[in-house]
This record gives sequence, C-alpha cells and structure tokens, in this order.
Amino acid sequence: MGGQGYRKMVAVSVGLAVFASGCSSGKEAAPPSGEPQGKASGEPVTITFFTAQNSVYAQEAGFENEIGQYIKRKFPNVTIKHIHKATGQDYPDLIAAGTIPDIVLESSGNILSKLKELDLAEDAAGLIKKHQFDLGRLDEASVAQVRNANPDGQLYGIPFTLSNIILFYNKDLFDKFGVPYPKDGMQWDEVYDLAKKLTRTVDGISYKGLSAHPGVMMGYNQLSLTPLDLKQNKAAVNTTEWKTLVENFKRFYEIPGNEYTNIDDFPKGQMAMAVHVAEKVTSWYNANKDLKFDIASPPSFKEVPGTGMQPNTYSLFVTKNSKYKDQSFQIVQHLLSDEVQSELSKQGIVSPLKSKAVRELYGKNMPQLNGKNTGAVYFSKNAQPPAPRAPGLVYYSVNTSKIFDNMFKGGMDLNTSLRSVEEEANQAIQQLVTQKGGK
Repeated sequence: MGGQGYRKMVAVSVGLAVFASGCSSGKEAAPPSGEPQGKASGEPVTITFFTAQNSVYAQEAGFENEIGQYIKRKFPNVTIKHIHKATGQDYPDLIAAGTIPDIVLESSGNILSKLKELDLAEDAAGLIKKHQFDLGRLDEASVAQVRNANPDGQLYGIPFTLSNIILFYNKDLFDKFGVPYPKDGMQWDEVYDLAKKLTRTVDGISYKGLSAHPGVMMGYNQLSLTPLDLKQNKAAVNTTEWKTLVENFKRFYEIPGNEYTNIDDFPKGQMAMAVHVAEKVTSWYNANKDLKFDIASPPSFKEVPGTGMQPNTYSLFVTKNSKYKDQSFQIVQHLLSDEVQSELSKQGIVSPLKSKAVRELYGKNMPQLNGKNTGAVYFSKNAQPPAPRAPGLVYYSVNTSKIFDNMFKGGMDLNTSLRSVEEEANQAIQQLVTQKGGK
C-alpha cells in the first residue's frame, strides 16, 4: 500500500536468526549501532534515490527531514538525486529514460510486481556480508516480510520503517459512559464487550463503539493468512481460516448502531475506539487537536495471544543495475543505524530495530503524545507474514476489502461474499496466466 497512512513462523524465525548470524560473522564484529564500516570512496558521487511510496516524500522537505539530511551529514561526498513517484516519474518512465535508481524505497508488498518484474531486484546477501550488517538487530517479522515476498528466499531489501497497527480510544466517551479504558494485551472478545457498551444514542447523538479499516485488518492480519494459494495459481479466500478472520470483525458491525463506516471519522469525537496505523497520531490530531485520546496495543486473537498485526514495511533496495552498490548500501546501513533511527523514532516513525532505547524514544518530539501510552506501539509481537509462494506463480492483489463491501453495502452473507471475492480473483489470475503464456 502506498501513502503516509500505510507505512503491509518458527521455521522462518530460526532461518533468519541463522542467516543474521552468518552475515554478521567476520574478523571484525559489526558495530552495535549498525554504522557503516567506512566510506567505500571519498570521491564525489551522485546517487539516485527513488521513493515509490509514502506521500510525505512528494515534498522535498519531507524527504530531507526523514532521509536526505542524514545522508548529507554522514556522506558529504555524496549528492542525492531524489525522485518521487508521480505521473511521468514511475518505474517505466525512469527505465525508459535510462535513469536507473541506485536506491528504491518501496512497500515490501510490491517486491514481485515492481522490483522483480522490472528486473531491478538483487539479493542483498553479498552486500550484507561485505559491510557486516547485522540483520539480528531488526524485527524478525519485518525481515521475513521482505524475504517471503518472493519464492526464491532471497532478501532483496532492508526494512527501513514500519507501520504498526494500534488501538486508538476516545477518553471522553469512556469517561462519559463510565467504561474502563482499554489496556495493552486485550483480546478481541474483551474489546467486543467494550464496543457493545459504548455503542449507544444519547440526546439524539449516535456513538459508535469501534471501527477498523478492512483493508488493513485483512492485508496485515494477525492470523498470517494470505488470499493467494501458496502452490497454485488461484485465490484462497473461501476457507475456514478466512471465515474465522472475517467473522471476528463482522460481529462488530452487527452491533445495532455500530454500522460499517469511515474509520477516519474518529477525530469527530463520536467513535469510542478505532484500530488503525500508528501514523494516525498525526493526521487525526491535526483534524481535531482538542480530541482527548490515548492508545493501546491492538487486540489479539485467542489463537495467537499477544500477537499484533503484520507490519506494513517500507524497505530500502539497492538495485541490480546500480553502478554504486557499495556506496548505496552504506547509505542504507547508516539510515538503519541507532543514531538515525532514534531521531526518526522521536518523530513518531516506527522503527524496525529491536533496540529498546530506540523504541522508548517513540513520539518524544510529538506534543500530542505527551503523557500517552506510547509503549503500546511495540507492546505486541508482530505477526509473521505468510510463507512464500511456490516459484513461477503469477501475482495478483486480491481486494479483500470487498469482502466487507459485499456484506455491508451489497447485502451478501459471509459465505457468499467470500466465494464471490475468490471467484472474481480467480478470473483475474487466469487472465494473467494466459497473458504470460501459462495454463
């Protein structure tokens, strides 16, 4: 997913730990802060940096604030040519013009459809080993998300920032109706009980108990489900597991008065709880600076207690055709240092680092988070992503939000909606297979 709002297994975790250990081995230990070993060259060089995601980078000031300034301080010999995705400035346009980016910032969900499809992706293992970058410093789920996005198991990029999902709540409404505030570590059943108590109409004003963004809740679901079959060119939505997932959220919208609505109505003050990405601490605050809100960890399923959502990961990729791979990787390495990540954390940007010190700095420079439960952002363990799909399969982005649209806008029952979404996806998948000459 693009935009500011959307910063998308034991065996996998063990594999990552082994890989991280192997990559950080060498005659010299990797710096604990993740700092580069040294500049590959002191000669002037121009690095093309393409931001394909995150609307904040559409303005150069946004890029400078979160990325550019840190590169300039560390690498005075490097000139950054920044290009943000726009009409006439997308991947095909750059390739056609011969402007191949050295570094790409992209959502991990677009690895196959963008970087791999356009032959820009390359396994970063060699650069990781050469520059002694310690993968063990990073959240395992975010690394697995990058690795599992492709069937060959190669790690094309390094997670840079995450978009963790949290529970927002309106303290005024809880106070008004005498209901205890949500706490970290709650399960969905407990939050469902709160939503029922807070959904009511008083003095002609309707108050909703809870809303969530269907696309976020499905796409980064806590049960690690994928809408695509792992071994065949078909969708896998009409399943018992998906039914369990959808039923959990469906029941909230069946509470009388808590109808399916726009989650961005939360700042208006008539919604008690909302589950969304942590970046909303900025946009919702700007929409209503008088809103008395706080945050808690996302509710978990009883099947996976203490497990939050899968992170929506923005990663940095050194491209296959870059002429400055070492310099580019050292820039990536610096942006993942404790120093830079600490500064970003203060701005309310969720870090992929496991460092407790970095995490404790979250939101320190944001007045709207003063006194808030900022530890909620990292309270839950991030859910693992689905396993990688088999090689040779086509990729199709299944519109799982349509499951809810069918039910609450089209009047379908759950089973019919799941079947409809799966059938529609299968038709599109077969068209892609035919276009590629498969069967």
